[in-house]
Amino acid sequence: MFLRSFAVGLLGLLLTACGSTRDTRVDPDAADSVTGTGLQSMDIRTMAQRFSASLQSDNILSPGKEGARVSFYVTELRNDSSDVIDKELILSNLQTELFRSYGRRVRFLDRSPEANELVDAERRMKDRGQVSGTNDRPVAGSDFALKGTIKSRDRQAGRLRSSYIVVTIQLVDLVTGELVFLDNYEMKTESEKSVINR
Repeated sequence: MFLRSFAVGLLGLLLTACGSTRDTRVDPDAADSVTGTGLQSMDIRTMAQRFSASLQSDNILSPGKEGARVSFYVTELRNDSSDVIDKELILSNLQTELFRSYGRRVRFLDRSPEANELVDAERRMKDRGQVSGTNDRPVAGSDFALKGTIKSRDRQAGRLRSSYIVVTIQLVDLVTGELVFLDNYEMKTESEKSVINR
């Protein structure tokens, strides 16, 4: 009886030890240890920094002659690639990097449906006198919109999979329709087995 209880206890202890988890904090700029084909965290951070630096070097978003701040908003990042990619993660990293670089020298507008609903609701409450303040300022117009695409070319031969990904961003002049800025971030990966990146 004792031997049987001891064996069951030992088996339980062994199963608990095998089922333990390993949590490790890693540098987001380091290559992912869980790889496969697709964008890694370091790619998302690198492209945000590179696109921001490239936009700054072109001086497109610099203040006008009278010192008026240029305004823009980030719109769509269309995913035409074969991977499931969190587009909002890429856009929010890019927007944060741009905000860090430009600060208050540029007017960042939020044209998301959620922001539009907040603005509309606040303006209605002010009109009705439900909250203090007035609607004496118009909703800010924009000079530019930033948009982009994610495209990929994938190949599979046996267990080897190759993926070439291009993320393109564009800045469009909302008065003339002119494409005033265009840049790509390219990366290529190969994997011996299919891995789903999330």
